[in-house]
Amino acid sequence: MTIPHFTTRIGLLSLGLLPVVPAVVAAVAPVAVAAPATKLSPDVHQALVGGRYNQVQQLLTDALKGRKISPDSPQVLHEAMLLELIRTTGADVMSTFAASHPKKASFLCALAQDSEWLELYLSCGLVPYRTDVGLDVLFRIWMEEKMDVRHKGLAVALASAWGGGETDPEPRRLTRNPSLFNPVWRYKFFVKNAAAGRLHPNFKNLRPWELRFVVGTPWQDWDDKSFEWALDNINVPWDQYGNACWAATYTDPSKFGDTVQGGMYNLPYSDLSQAETCHRNGGVCGAMSHLGCVAAQAHGIPAYTVGQPGHCAYAVRTERGKWVGGFGGPDGGMHNRIFGNQAPTSYLLMETVFADDAAIQRAYRYSFCARALEATGDRNGAIAAWQQALQHSPLHPFFRTALSKQLRSAGITPNQVYDYLAKAIPLYKGNGFSAVNMAADFDKEIAAMSNEQRAALYALMHAEIAATPASWAVKCEDIIRNQSDSLTTPAAKEQFLASVFAAHMNAEDPTTFGQILEWAVSTYIANGQVELFSRAFSKAAAQSTPGTADDDKAKKMVAAYNKAIIAAEQARSAPAFRSLTEAAVKLVGPWKNPVALKSSIPGKVQTAAMFRISSTCNWDTPVRHIDITTPTGGKCHTAKEEKPYMIVELPAHGYVSGAVVRKTDGNEMRMKKATLYTSEDGATWKPRATTDNMPKEWVAAFPDGTRAKWVKVEFDNSGHPDFAHISHFVIYSK
Repeated sequence: MTIPHFTTRIGLLSLGLLPVVPAVVAAVAPVAVAAPATKLSPDVHQALVGGRYNQVQQLLTDALKGRKISPDSPQVLHEAMLLELIRTTGADVMSTFAASHPKKASFLCALAQDSEWLELYLSCGLVPYRTDVGLDVLFRIWMEEKMDVRHKGLAVALASAWGGGETDPEPRRLTRNPSLFNPVWRYKFFVKNAAAGRLHPNFKNLRPWELRFVVGTPWQDWDDKSFEWALDNINVPWDQYGNACWAATYTDPSKFGDTVQGGMYNLPYSDLSQAETCHRNGGVCGAMSHLGCVAAQAHGIPAYTVGQPGHCAYAVRTERGKWVGGFGGPDGGMHNRIFGNQAPTSYLLMETVFADDAAIQRAYRYSFCARALEATGDRNGAIAAWQQALQHSPLHPFFRTALSKQLRSAGITPNQVYDYLAKAIPLYKGNGFSAVNMAADFDKEIAAMSNEQRAALYALMHAEIAATPASWAVKCEDIIRNQSDSLTTPAAKEQFLASVFAAHMNAEDPTTFGQILEWAVSTYIANGQVELFSRAFSKAAAQSTPGTADDDKAKKMVAAYNKAIIAAEQARSAPAFRSLTEAAVKLVGPWKNPVALKSSIPGKVQTAAMFRISSTCNWDTPVRHIDITTPTGGKCHTAKEEKPYMIVELPAHGYVSGAVVRKTDGNEMRMKKATLYTSEDGATWKPRATTDNMPKEWVAAFPDGTRAKWVKVEFDNSGHPDFAHISHFVIYSK
């Protein structure tokens, strides 16, 4: 078969506080341009040779003061990158590292004077922060390569993966059994097998940030020999590595009877690599997911393992921007990451930020200049440089945070923050949750805004969240709760809730809508703010575009409505019950299986009633509860109970003449003993009719003069809990 190269997504351009620059459309991202060779000043060179990095930092800062700091000047760019290396690693850390061995001092001097290597290291995603771990990895590879590293991108990927970064520091990684987790071994493994043509053809095109997901992470992934074993023994088509985990058998206990929770499970194969051990002995989700992940990585294909509740899965990247699941992935807590660990939001953001090679390189170069301007005390220049960086990579979270810090230091006002965020948030197409995280840098300024400004920003955020791929792993409740709590008037909360409902009702994937609806029902209806909820929901529902009953989106939305309808019933909210049901009926259409009553009682049918059920289950259909009080009927189904019941709340207190209760077709024998009650206050119930052998249609006339607002039918399964399911509960009034 022909193995296609991975495709590239089009990069987005943005603004800081600058006008939007149109994106340049290209079928394939242009190759990044290497930095031209430059020379550092004699004073800086001398300080480098002496390993005096505090002095180097001061010399560079002094040299850059008053100069035009721009990525278009190779000399300035080189000096700015070296200054950034010292800032992120720590001058004292570098000086100590250089003093620990003469060859380490020589290595640092060589790295500092190699602008291409500096740029690759500083722009690979996560730069080891305040630690020498990343430098030590590069040093060891430099020594192995006889001081001439041929594959610098691969080297910096290993340095980044072993060392983490400011948001993911893990200096312990380098100390994990170097005989099993050796970055030099992995460097040689990939170099050798790429040269032999044994890796995926696109391996040679991967940028350092992508290679981070190929080389693995020693604190989480498997030993070096597992890579070698997987390359030799698991070979499937490139797009099938999501199934590579099944090269082993799901096994617990082992064939020797040992549980996976004990220390004996892998003992018979303790001398083998972890991958071969899993293949021979089997495993559960953790081992099998690691096997699938390492199998992909060993062939030069990016992958990561992922934690899920009570489960471990993995993900494989089949092309730029596309991660497919293995063993239930790709969503959950990423064990290898750059921008946070919550998939899918983290990898969606990462893929967007790095989508265009040339654009992200330009953005990083402006970021190095911005840091240099900060070091020289030129705040305005730094702000302008950060804006330029974001013009090329508008969603880069580290750049946004750096700009936010500078803007706040400059005294940006709440109104200016509003203008800034109103322009920035719409850039987060497909990354709405990242927009929320970005705006959090200005929580204090947002808190000082008017209700109208806050609500407007929240509406923008939810427009982008609604356009973001949804997932069970990403929860929206905390976001909407904090936003709602920040609004200080009922009118503002209502308008906010309406805008949120409207945005998510029309989303392609209603998963987040379901979360928001469930939160809103429990927050507003359960706490007595029924009218606010109902008005907001009705406004939004009037703007929604209904699907069809067979549409997958409609099915998911109806599932969300069903939960909300039950919640409205439990809260005894007739307005919410009706508005939620009407919105759901717009999606599924009218009841297609009506069964007309054969019996009736003199009087008027109370069709505008609210229905409530004692419990629900998978066979229940809450969207059809509203029809149960009509002559055409509906559908409901309780869970197993000793005394399941249904209650009808009439629109008004008045005289009632009787009721007809009809069982649904099938399993009618479940419901034998039944009693009908009426109540005028919803708390005190008077029995009006009873039966020990309820017929298919039970007709019960009430005594003359019976007044009620609530009517209940209760089934008696004492000692033998069972289901109850009816199609009609029709109340007649005089």
